[in-house]
Amino acid sequence: MSNRNLINNRTEENHCFSSLSKEFVANYHRIFTELVDEALARIPYLDSIELKNRIKKMAGYYALAEKPILAELFLYTYEMLEELKNYDEVKKRQAYALACVMEMGTSYFLIIDDMEDDSKIRRGKVCWHLLPDTGPLSWNDACMLRSFIHEFIQLNFSQTACLKIIAYVNQIYLLSAAGQYHDISTSEKQNYKNFTMDQYKKIAELKAALPAIKAPIILALILANKDTNEVKQQVHDVCNDIGVLIQIKNDLMDMYRSNDSDLKSSTDIQKGRCSWLAVKALEMCNIEQQRIFQENYGKCDESCVQKIQELYNTLQLQQIYEVEKQRKHENFLRKINELPPNAIPSADIYKKLVSLIEKFKLA
Repeated sequence: MSNRNLINNRTEENHCFSSLSKEFVANYHRIFTELVDEALARIPYLDSIELKNRIKKMAGYYALAEKPILAELFLYTYEMLEELKNYDEVKKRQAYALACVMEMGTSYFLIIDDMEDDSKIRRGKVCWHLLPDTGPLSWNDACMLRSFIHEFIQLNFSQTACLKIIAYVNQIYLLSAAGQYHDISTSEKQNYKNFTMDQYKKIAELKAALPAIKAPIILALILANKDTNEVKQQVHDVCNDIGVLIQIKNDLMDMYRSNDSDLKSSTDIQKGRCSWLAVKALEMCNIEQQRIFQENYGKCDESCVQKIQELYNTLQLQQIYEVEKQRKHENFLRKINELPPNAIPSADIYKKLVSLIEKFKLA
């Protein structure tokens, strides 16, 4: 589609060139592959074909296994924020490049997460660290992918924009890693007094709300040159609850689909993770149920895992999740409706993002 046609398809009323995200999703594999290939070809000191092929395989291993919802959220937000006078083919290419960064960044986190959790299956595929030619190299692979993402950004943006984007991407890396630290350290201590909802929310905000919801919106604000501190604080305030809800949903899906699905293997129970299910169960357990939980949680024995699953079912945690989901959605909509008429992002943008957010899973 030509730039002229792309712009003509937009409406002056909402400044939305809505074909951008649709075009990307429809041609995702091709666009992603072309941009990665081009970046690898332009890195002068990376002269090993073997290494280039490995980085390319790693970049797309998880990223191309599912629909790019994170990229779609970023692009849709950018469509609604950008002004017609500022949009051209250069901005379109940059938008697509950042959309690919979102998906590659997710792949980086998934590779690390799977190694730390001893996971077997992710997105219907054998986890990266279990492939025949990875093993101990997996940590090095993750380092290479992270560095390649930085190179990819440098190759697609001017120095000024590059510095701002990389600074924010580094913040995502640091805070997400902090969330992973809190998650693992809380679990390893096996002090269930620390399994509180406040602790869970802190972990979920860092591991889910930031990379899955806030990051694509703020990166869209950066590309549209509307990323003031006031605006970023608004995004944080509005999106926090819905980001935590994504992690709760992910915890629930991991547990209930792990026995009969090849999409992802879950080890939350075996690893004694501070999941929403565990925290909520401990809030509700009577003395006998607490004993069952403490005797069986964090153990790999299948009978122990089954007892924990039975306890979750007895406590009807799936039904409680539905109530929690409704409450958080209502709180999300309340915050949106309280935004001033001139808010950036606008209330209308947030409302239209709800349907995309519903598709999210962190698998």
